Amino acid sequence: MLSQISAFLPTQLLYLLCFIATLSFFSRPFLKSRRDRIVEKLTALNDLPGLGKPRKEGKRIDGTAIIAGGSVAGLLAARVCSPHFARVLIVEPEAWTSTEEGLSDEARLAKAEHGKKPNTRSRVQQYTSVHSYQVFTYRALKEMFPDLETEALEIDPASIVPCDLQLHMSGRHMEAPYDFYDGKLPNFLSLSRPAYETLLRKLVRKNCDNVEFVIGTVTGMDIDVDGPSQGLEGAGTGHRVQSVTIRSKDGVESTEPALLLIDCTGPVSASLKWLFASSKPVKVPRDIYDPKMYYTSCEYYVDPAIMANIQIPRGYSKIPVVYVFVPDPAVSDQSMMIFKREKNTLQIVCGGWAMAARPRSVADVRTFISQIKSLEPIPHYVFKLLDSLETNDCDASATYTDVKVPPSTFVKYHEVAEKLPSNLIALGDSVIRVNPIRGQGCTKAMIGAVTLSGILQSCNPVFHSNTSREVLPDEFGKIFWERHTPRTKSIWNQTKTADYGWKTTVPVEGETLEKGAFIRWYTRNFFKVSCRNKDVAAVGYNSAMFLAPPTDVISPGIAVQVIWQAFKELFASRV
Repeated sequence: MLSQISAFLPTQLLYLLCFIATLSFFSRPFLKSRRDRIVEKLTALNDLPGLGKPRKEGKRIDGTAIIAGGSVAGLLAARVCSPHFARVLIVEPEAWTSTEEGLSDEARLAKAEHGKKPNTRSRVQQYTSVHSYQVFTYRALKEMFPDLETEALEIDPASIVPCDLQLHMSGRHMEAPYDFYDGKLPNFLSLSRPAYETLLRKLVRKNCDNVEFVIGTVTGMDIDVDGPSQGLEGAGTGHRVQSVTIRSKDGVESTEPALLLIDCTGPVSASLKWLFASSKPVKVPRDIYDPKMYYTSCEYYVDPAIMANIQIPRGYSKIPVVYVFVPDPAVSDQSMMIFKREKNTLQIVCGGWAMAARPRSVADVRTFISQIKSLEPIPHYVFKLLDSLETNDCDASATYTDVKVPPSTFVKYHEVAEKLPSNLIALGDSVIRVNPIRGQGCTKAMIGAVTLSGILQSCNPVFHSNTSREVLPDEFGKIFWERHTPRTKSIWNQTKTADYGWKTTVPVEGETLEKGAFIRWYTRNFFKVSCRNKDVAAVGYNSAMFLAPPTDVISPGIAVQVIWQAFKELFASRV
């Protein structure tokens, strides 16, 4: 047998397997210590306990934190800043968000019941599309808002449920790690994007007495170079934002002093314009690629009773997700997912790279799913569910929304951090916008907010001699980017690497679609192992839920199993 293995196993691969196995056995104590450092660097888990807590000194910093944009990232930033600054100002361009409809999910839905379409976010292309919020987001929200569960459960009793995403990799079921969690998976938030944002806005207003909302747009900033602050080792140049210009909905401009300025304007990335037009222009480098992906969100009102007799795993009434199909680029370029949402809503997403067909009925959805190429067939209960939708005329009240996924963008503030004002930062899509297929956008914003919280908890204002006032340390912005970038960059890298697996993707300038080929090979084999090994599946689950660093999936013990899987396939194909 050994001679057969030697004949088919490349020498380099044999050496690699032996090296990894030896390393795994002898270096466990070292690896644990190293992993603790990795958790600190690549995740925001260690910053969770300080979320929403008062400053250690008990006194807020005298000054205003200004947040440009009042969507998810802006609301999270406001909650984080509230215990630290005397005043927090959210500048939001869409006036309806401050009406009853923007503050109450019941009021939002009541408008629809009267035959009118609820307001949507004009600047958020995926506002009405399926959203997913990883377990990390739920845990952070619980730290931020003591009344989270009460308010969420008022929207829907099933808004907080165990996180089983019913994930199928090219048709193969990657089971959620029930054994790892002793039969009880961690909870997550199961709400639509409109409901989630409305909930956040309500929670911020209830819990933060110093947060103000202004309807308008931040159009520019005034930057002064005052020299370094006193009492700070390694102080920078003192290059900081002193004030911002706000244009109201009526076109009236005003000026607000700013102790901290946070860009939460989403893909607009307004700070790029502010920086370029400032007294010290800065051009921030960006990476851009286009996945050429399209999808249609199909939404239905469903009486749960019509699904009662369908043999869906764990039962339709008990699950938040019915089915998720993630394609392997070597097999298919189509994706599909079925999510339950609040108020008996069912969302089906049909998407793909260079997708042409656009579903406009349940019959179209069935045709789309029937044409998906997979290693294992789509289960019968998916088609039974579609039959039930059709039989009960759910098409009559259905909506179908087409989305062309915009180019993905990584604004590399960290590469020019020393040239930026020390009190200017950005969160969420203002920094990284990725293909929404993995549903990581809202969690990305949360990681940024939690990172900011950790820095503010350990940050003390310093006296600025030239202006005789307290300011944030000159290294504040630099520290933020040093911590934020490694915690969110993996989201960019993972999504880009996956998108490069489809030949229709237009890569970043200077790159080719071959970039990341080894990672795609490794990922494919990792999922194959996960579908039959519960321990490996648990590692993948925790990493995907941001409960563990992404590097866990390439730890020596896991890597040995993944490479062995690839070898077995190679050996079997040649015997």
